[in-house]
Amino acid sequence: MDTMSMIGALCVCFLLLLPLSLKAQESEHKHEPNPEIELTPAQQLTAGIESQALALSKGKTLLMAPAEVVSNDLTTELVSVAVASQVKSRYVSLGEEVAPQQKLATLYSYEVAKAQIRYRLAEDEWQRVTLLQGEAVSDKEFLLGKAERQAAASQLREYGFSEKDIEKTRLKAPHLLGLYSVYAQIGGSILAEELTIGRRFFSGDVIAKVSNEEQVWVAARFPQNTDLTILKNASIRIKLEDKTFTAQLLQTGHSIDPITRTAIVQLVVDNPSHDLHAGMFVMSEFAVTSTKPQLLIPKDAVSQNSDGDWQVFIESKPNHFFAKEVGVNMDYGDKVAITGIRIGEKIVTQGVFFLNAQAKKSSFDVHNH
Repeated sequence: MDTMSMIGALCVCFLLLLPLSLKAQESEHKHEPNPEIELTPAQQLTAGIESQALALSKGKTLLMAPAEVVSNDLTTELVSVAVASQVKSRYVSLGEEVAPQQKLATLYSYEVAKAQIRYRLAEDEWQRVTLLQGEAVSDKEFLLGKAERQAAASQLREYGFSEKDIEKTRLKAPHLLGLYSVYAQIGGSILAEELTIGRRFFSGDVIAKVSNEEQVWVAARFPQNTDLTILKNASIRIKLEDKTFTAQLLQTGHSIDPITRTAIVQLVVDNPSHDLHAGMFVMSEFAVTSTKPQLLIPKDAVSQNSDGDWQVFIESKPNHFFAKEVGVNMDYGDKVAITGIRIGEKIVTQGVFFLNAQAKKSSFDVHNH
Protein backbone atom coordinates (compact mmCIF):
# COMPACT_ATOMS: atom_id res chain seq x y z
CA MET A 1 0.00 0.00 0.00
CA ASP A 2 1.50 3.31 -1.03
CA THR A 3 1.76 6.36 1.25
CA MET A 4 -1.29 8.18 -0.18
CA SER A 5 -3.50 5.12 0.30
CA MET A 6 -2.43 4.79 3.93
CA ILE A 7 -3.17 8.46 4.61
CA GLY A 8 -6.62 8.07 3.03
CA ALA A 9 -7.41 5.00 5.13
CA LEU A 10 -6.39 6.79 8.35
CA CYS A 11 -8.61 9.77 7.49
CA VAL A 12 -11.62 7.50 6.94
CA CYS A 13 -11.05 5.73 10.29
CA PHE A 14 -10.75 9.10 12.06
CA LEU A 15 -14.00 10.36 10.57
CA LEU A 16 -15.81 7.15 11.54
CA LEU A 17 -14.56 7.20 15.11
CA LEU A 18 -15.09 10.94 15.69
CA PRO A 19 -18.93 10.81 16.18
CA LEU A 20 -18.56 7.93 18.63
CA SER A 21 -16.00 9.89 20.61
CA LEU A 22 -18.19 13.00 20.68
CA LYS A 23 -21.23 10.94 21.72
CA ALA A 24 -19.27 9.33 24.53
CA GLN A 25 -18.16 12.77 25.76
CA GLU A 26 -21.72 14.08 25.53
CA SER A 27 -23.07 11.06 27.44
CA GLU A 28 -20.37 11.47 30.06
CA HIS A 29 -21.28 15.15 30.46
CA LYS A 30 -25.01 14.44 30.55
CA HIS A 31 -24.75 11.86 33.31
CA GLU A 32 -22.25 13.84 35.29
CA PRO A 33 -23.47 13.60 38.89
CA ASN A 34 -24.55 16.73 40.70
CA PRO A 35 -21.56 18.16 42.59
CA GLU A 36 -21.66 17.58 46.34
CA ILE A 37 -21.56 20.66 48.50
CA GLU A 38 -19.66 20.62 51.78
CA LEU A 39 -20.45 23.28 54.37
CA THR A 40 -19.09 23.81 57.83
CA PRO A 41 -21.54 24.01 60.77
CA ALA A 42 -20.79 27.74 60.96
CA GLN A 43 -21.67 28.24 57.29
CA GLN A 44 -24.92 26.30 57.75
CA LEU A 45 -25.84 28.42 60.76
CA THR A 46 -25.18 31.63 58.85
CA ALA A 47 -27.22 30.46 55.82
CA GLY A 48 -30.05 29.22 58.06
CA ILE A 49 -29.89 25.69 56.66
CA GLU A 50 -32.19 23.17 58.30
CA SER A 51 -33.05 19.62 57.23
CA GLN A 52 -35.52 16.92 58.23
CA ALA A 53 -36.07 13.22 57.55
CA LEU A 54 -38.92 12.41 55.16
CA ALA A 55 -41.96 10.52 56.47
CA LEU A 56 -45.42 9.74 55.13
CA SER A 57 -48.21 12.02 56.29
CA LYS A 58 -51.59 13.32 55.15
CA GLY A 59 -51.52 16.72 53.58
CA LYS A 60 -53.47 19.41 55.41
CA THR A 61 -53.81 22.98 54.33
CA LEU A 62 -56.19 25.91 54.60
CA LEU A 63 -57.06 27.59 51.32
CA MET A 64 -58.75 30.98 51.45
CA ALA A 65 -60.59 32.75 48.65
CA PRO A 66 -62.67 35.93 48.40
CA ALA A 67 -66.34 35.20 47.74
CA GLU A 68 -69.69 36.85 47.13
CA VAL A 69 -73.15 35.88 48.32
CA VAL A 70 -75.51 35.35 45.36
CA SER A 71 -79.17 34.42 45.06
CA ASN A 72 -80.05 30.75 45.12
CA ASP A 73 -81.54 30.13 41.68
CA LEU A 74 -83.55 27.20 43.04
CA THR A 75 -85.37 29.44 45.55
CA THR A 76 -85.56 32.66 43.53
CA GLU A 77 -88.39 33.91 41.31
CA LEU A 78 -88.27 36.58 38.64
CA VAL A 79 -91.79 38.00 38.42
CA SER A 80 -92.41 39.14 34.86
CA VAL A 81 -95.32 40.26 32.69
CA ALA A 82 -96.44 38.23 29.69
CA VAL A 83 -98.05 41.18 27.91
CA ALA A 84 -97.53 44.95 27.67
CA SER A 85 -98.92 46.44 30.90
CA GLN A 86 -99.01 49.48 33.18
CA VAL A 87 -98.81 49.55 36.99
CA LYS A 88 -102.04 50.78 38.60
CA SER A 89 -101.57 49.73 42.24
CA ARG A 90 -98.75 48.22 44.32
CA TYR A 91 -98.94 46.28 47.59
CA VAL A 92 -95.30 45.49 48.51
CA SER A 93 -92.01 47.34 48.91
CA LEU A 94 -88.32 46.51 48.53
CA GLY A 95 -87.06 44.18 51.28
CA GLU A 96 -90.54 43.14 52.40
CA GLU A 97 -91.24 39.51 53.25
CA VAL A 98 -94.03 37.97 51.17
CA ALA A 99 -95.89 34.66 51.34
CA PRO A 100 -96.60 32.30 48.45
CA GLN A 101 -99.46 33.57 46.27
CA GLN A 102 -99.38 37.00 47.88
CA LYS A 103 -100.57 39.83 45.62
CA LEU A 104 -97.76 42.15 44.54
CA ALA A 105 -99.46 44.64 42.23
CA THR A 106 -102.44 45.37 39.98
CA LEU A 107 -101.68 46.08 36.33
CA TYR A 108 -103.71 47.18 33.32
CA SER A 109 -103.35 45.82 29.80
CA TYR A 110 -105.43 46.37 26.68
CA GLU A 111 -104.47 42.90 25.47
CA VAL A 112 -105.72 41.41 28.74
CA ALA A 113 -109.02 43.29 28.31
CA LYS A 114 -109.44 41.71 24.87
CA ALA A 115 -108.59 38.28 26.27
CA GLN A 116 -111.14 38.70 29.07
CA ILE A 117 -113.84 39.71 26.58
CA ARG A 118 -112.97 36.71 24.48
CA TYR A 119 -113.32 34.44 27.49
CA ARG A 120 -116.66 35.95 28.47
CA LEU A 121 -118.02 35.41 24.98
CA ALA A 122 -116.64 31.88 24.90
CA GLU A 123 -118.14 31.13 28.31
CA ASP A 124 -121.58 32.43 27.20
CA GLU A 125 -121.38 30.32 24.05
CA TRP A 126 -120.37 27.31 26.10
CA GLN A 127 -123.32 27.74 28.38
CA ARG A 128 -125.63 27.97 25.35
CA VAL A 129 -124.33 24.87 23.53
CA THR A 130 -124.32 22.88 26.77
CA LEU A 131 -127.96 23.75 27.37
CA LEU A 132 -129.07 22.99 23.79
CA GLN A 133 -126.85 19.97 23.09
CA GLY A 134 -128.73 17.29 21.20
CA GLU A 135 -131.58 19.60 20.24
CA ALA A 136 -130.65 22.75 18.28
CA VAL A 137 -126.85 22.33 18.53
CA SER A 138 -124.85 19.87 16.48
CA ASP A 139 -121.92 17.89 17.83
CA LYS A 140 -119.57 20.08 15.77
CA GLU A 141 -120.91 23.28 17.35
CA PHE A 142 -120.61 21.69 20.78
CA LEU A 143 -116.96 20.74 20.22
CA LEU A 144 -116.12 24.15 18.77
CA GLY A 145 -117.72 25.89 21.73
CA LYS A 146 -115.77 23.69 24.15
CA ALA A 147 -112.48 24.27 22.32
CA GLU A 148 -112.92 28.06 22.18
CA ARG A 149 -113.67 28.21 25.91
CA GLN A 150 -110.54 26.20 26.68
CA ALA A 151 -108.41 28.36 24.37
CA ALA A 152 -109.71 31.58 25.91
CA ALA A 153 -108.99 30.28 29.43
CA SER A 154 -105.48 29.18 28.39
CA GLN A 155 -104.72 32.65 27.10
CA LEU A 156 -105.65 34.16 30.47
CA ARG A 157 -103.46 31.59 32.25
CA GLU A 158 -100.57 32.65 30.02
CA TYR A 159 -101.11 36.21 31.24
CA GLY A 160 -100.77 35.01 34.85
CA PHE A 161 -104.42 34.51 35.79
CA SER A 162 -105.21 31.95 38.47
CA GLU A 163 -108.26 29.70 38.15
CA LYS A 164 -110.00 31.91 40.68
CA ASP A 165 -109.21 35.02 38.62
CA ILE A 166 -110.58 33.34 35.49
CA GLU A 167 -113.84 32.55 37.25
CA LYS A 168 -114.15 36.16 38.42
CA THR A 169 -113.76 37.37 34.82
CA ARG A 170 -117.33 36.28 34.06
CA LEU A 171 -118.79 38.66 36.67
CA LYS A 172 -116.35 41.55 36.28
CA ALA A 173 -117.82 45.00 35.59
CA PRO A 174 -116.96 46.30 32.12
CA HIS A 175 -114.88 49.22 33.45
CA LEU A 176 -112.67 46.76 35.32
CA LEU A 177 -111.74 44.68 32.29
CA GLY A 178 -108.01 44.80 31.56
CA LEU A 179 -107.06 45.01 35.24
CA TYR A 180 -105.29 41.95 36.60
CA SER A 181 -103.17 41.02 39.63
CA VAL A 182 -99.60 39.75 39.80
CA TYR A 183 -98.67 37.25 42.53
CA ALA A 184 -95.50 35.86 44.06
CA GLN A 185 -95.26 32.14 43.41
CA ILE A 186 -92.84 31.55 46.30
CA GLY A 187 -92.35 33.04 49.74
CA GLY A 188 -89.32 35.18 50.44
CA SER A 189 -87.91 38.69 50.40
CA ILE A 190 -88.43 41.31 47.70
CA LEU A 191 -84.85 41.80 46.49
CA ALA A 192 -85.79 44.08 43.59
CA GLU A 193 -88.94 45.73 42.26
CA GLU A 194 -89.95 48.21 39.57
CA LEU A 195 -93.52 48.82 40.72
CA THR A 196 -93.72 52.59 40.42
CA ILE A 197 -97.33 53.65 39.79
CA GLY A 198 -97.86 54.40 36.11
CA ARG A 199 -94.75 52.58 34.92
CA ARG A 200 -95.18 50.69 31.66
CA PHE A 201 -93.69 47.32 30.82
CA PHE A 202 -93.28 45.32 27.66
CA SER A 203 -93.91 41.61 27.36
CA GLY A 204 -91.21 39.67 29.22
CA ASP A 205 -90.06 42.56 31.43
CA VAL A 206 -89.16 41.62 35.03
CA ILE A 207 -91.10 43.70 37.54
CA ALA A 208 -89.89 42.10 40.80
CA LYS A 209 -87.44 39.58 42.19
CA VAL A 210 -88.42 37.37 45.12
CA SER A 211 -85.90 35.13 46.88
CA ASN A 212 -86.11 32.78 49.82
CA GLU A 213 -82.87 33.44 51.70
CA GLU A 214 -83.18 30.50 54.08
CA GLN A 215 -80.46 29.01 51.90
CA VAL A 216 -78.09 31.09 49.74
CA TRP A 217 -75.31 30.43 47.27
CA VAL A 218 -71.78 31.74 47.66
CA ALA A 219 -69.44 32.15 44.69
CA ALA A 220 -65.78 31.73 45.73
CA ARG A 221 -63.10 32.85 43.28
CA PHE A 222 -59.75 31.08 42.85
CA PRO A 223 -56.79 31.80 40.55
CA GLN A 224 -57.39 30.20 37.17
CA ASN A 225 -54.53 27.68 37.58
CA THR A 226 -55.79 26.31 40.93
CA ASP A 227 -56.28 22.53 41.08
CA LEU A 228 -59.94 22.51 42.16
CA THR A 229 -60.11 18.71 42.52
CA ILE A 230 -58.54 18.97 46.00
CA LEU A 231 -61.63 20.86 47.21
CA LYS A 232 -64.02 17.91 46.81
CA ASN A 233 -63.47 16.55 50.34
CA ALA A 234 -62.70 19.87 51.98
CA SER A 235 -64.35 21.20 55.12
CA ILE A 236 -65.72 24.60 54.10
CA ARG A 237 -66.57 27.66 56.16
CA ILE A 238 -67.80 31.14 55.26
CA LYS A 239 -66.78 34.11 57.38
CA LEU A 240 -68.59 37.42 57.63
CA GLU A 241 -66.90 39.66 60.20
CA ASP A 242 -67.30 37.75 63.49
CA LYS A 243 -69.83 35.21 62.15
CA THR A 244 -69.00 31.80 60.72
CA PHE A 245 -71.21 29.59 58.53
CA THR A 246 -70.76 26.00 57.39
CA ALA A 247 -70.94 25.54 53.63
CA GLN A 248 -71.27 22.64 51.22
CA LEU A 249 -69.60 22.35 47.84
CA LEU A 250 -72.18 22.71 45.08
CA GLN A 251 -70.09 22.96 41.93
CA THR A 252 -66.49 23.57 40.89
CA GLY A 253 -65.89 25.91 37.99
CA HIS A 254 -65.42 24.41 34.54
CA SER A 255 -64.95 27.79 32.91
CA ILE A 256 -62.96 30.93 33.60
CA ASP A 257 -64.54 34.33 34.19
CA PRO A 258 -63.42 36.30 31.12
CA ILE A 259 -63.23 39.56 33.09
CA THR A 260 -61.49 38.55 36.33
CA ARG A 261 -59.73 35.45 34.93
CA THR A 262 -60.75 33.47 38.00
CA ALA A 263 -62.34 30.05 38.46
CA ILE A 264 -65.66 30.15 40.33
CA VAL A 265 -66.52 27.56 42.98
CA GLN A 266 -70.21 27.50 43.89
CA LEU A 267 -71.16 26.83 47.53
CA VAL A 268 -74.50 26.45 49.30
CA VAL A 269 -74.99 27.85 52.83
CA ASP A 270 -77.90 27.46 55.25
CA ASN A 271 -78.97 30.95 56.32
CA PRO A 272 -81.88 30.55 58.78
CA SER A 273 -81.24 33.91 60.48
CA HIS A 274 -80.97 35.77 57.17
CA ASP A 275 -77.54 37.15 58.08
CA LEU A 276 -76.30 36.64 54.53
CA HIS A 277 -77.77 38.63 51.65
CA ALA A 278 -77.10 38.63 47.93
CA GLY A 279 -74.30 41.04 47.06
CA MET A 280 -72.36 40.70 50.32
CA PHE A 281 -68.61 40.05 50.15
CA VAL A 282 -67.35 37.29 52.45
CA MET A 283 -64.25 35.12 52.88
CA SER A 284 -64.32 31.38 52.18
CA GLU A 285 -62.02 28.88 53.91
CA PHE A 286 -61.34 25.37 52.60
CA ALA A 287 -59.65 22.94 55.03
CA VAL A 288 -58.17 20.34 52.68
CA THR A 289 -56.86 16.93 53.81
CA SER A 290 -55.36 14.35 51.44
CA THR A 291 -57.09 10.96 51.29
CA LYS A 292 -53.88 8.90 51.62
CA PRO A 293 -50.43 9.43 53.19
CA GLN A 294 -47.87 11.15 50.98
CA LEU A 295 -44.34 12.50 51.17
CA LEU A 296 -44.96 16.14 52.07
CA ILE A 297 -42.34 18.85 52.25
CA PRO A 298 -42.50 22.64 52.62
CA LYS A 299 -42.99 24.36 49.28
CA ASP A 300 -39.87 26.46 49.91
CA ALA A 301 -37.79 23.24 49.95
CA VAL A 302 -38.43 22.73 46.21
CA SER A 303 -36.54 24.69 43.59
CA GLN A 304 -35.84 24.43 39.86
CA ASN A 305 -32.52 23.44 38.32
CA SER A 306 -30.97 24.90 35.18
CA ASP A 307 -33.11 22.58 33.02
CA GLY A 308 -36.34 23.75 34.67
CA ASP A 309 -36.89 20.47 36.56
CA TRP A 310 -37.96 20.35 40.20
CA GLN A 311 -35.27 19.44 42.72
CA VAL A 312 -34.56 19.21 46.44
CA PHE A 313 -31.30 19.15 48.36
CA ILE A 314 -30.40 15.94 50.18
CA GLU A 315 -28.13 15.84 53.22
CA SER A 316 -26.20 12.68 52.30
CA LYS A 317 -24.07 12.81 55.46
CA PRO A 318 -23.34 15.46 58.06
CA ASN A 319 -22.28 18.73 56.39
CA HIS A 320 -22.62 17.28 52.86
CA PHE A 321 -25.46 18.15 50.44
CA PHE A 322 -26.40 17.44 46.83
CA ALA A 323 -29.35 18.27 44.56
CA LYS A 324 -31.78 15.56 43.41
CA GLU A 325 -34.60 15.81 40.88
CA VAL A 326 -38.12 15.05 42.16
CA GLY A 327 -41.68 15.02 40.87
CA VAL A 328 -44.31 17.34 42.35
CA ASN A 329 -47.73 15.66 42.54
CA MET A 330 -50.01 17.96 44.51
CA ASP A 331 -49.94 21.49 45.85
CA TYR A 332 -51.36 21.95 49.38
CA GLY A 333 -50.65 25.64 49.68
CA ASP A 334 -47.60 25.85 51.95
CA LYS A 335 -46.65 22.21 51.28
CA VAL A 336 -46.30 19.96 48.23
CA ALA A 337 -46.41 16.17 47.75
CA ILE A 338 -43.33 14.82 45.99
CA THR A 339 -42.05 11.56 44.45
CA GLY A 340 -38.54 10.33 43.65
CA ILE A 341 -37.29 10.40 47.25
CA ARG A 342 -37.09 7.52 49.72
CA ILE A 343 -38.72 7.61 53.14
CA GLY A 344 -36.14 8.56 55.76
CA GLU A 345 -33.89 10.61 53.48
CA LYS A 346 -33.00 13.99 54.95
CA ILE A 347 -33.95 16.97 52.81
CA VAL A 348 -33.12 20.62 53.31
CA THR A 349 -36.23 22.62 54.29
CA GLN A 350 -34.62 26.02 54.84
CA GLY A 351 -31.62 27.72 53.26
CA VAL A 352 -32.35 26.29 49.79
CA PHE A 353 -31.49 29.59 48.07
CA PHE A 354 -27.97 29.51 49.51
CA LEU A 355 -27.45 25.88 48.43
CA ASN A 356 -28.69 26.71 44.93
CA ALA A 357 -26.06 29.43 44.67
CA GLN A 358 -23.34 27.06 45.90
CA ALA A 359 -24.47 24.35 43.47
CA LYS A 360 -24.29 26.73 40.50
CA LYS A 361 -20.84 27.90 41.61
CA SER A 362 -19.59 24.31 41.94
CA SER A 363 -21.04 23.36 38.57
CA PHE A 364 -19.31 26.37 36.98
CA ASP A 365 -15.98 25.42 38.53
CA VAL A 366 -16.31 21.80 37.34
CA HIS A 367 -17.04 22.75 33.74
CA ASN A 368 -14.17 25.22 33.66
CA HIS A 369 -11.70 22.53 34.76
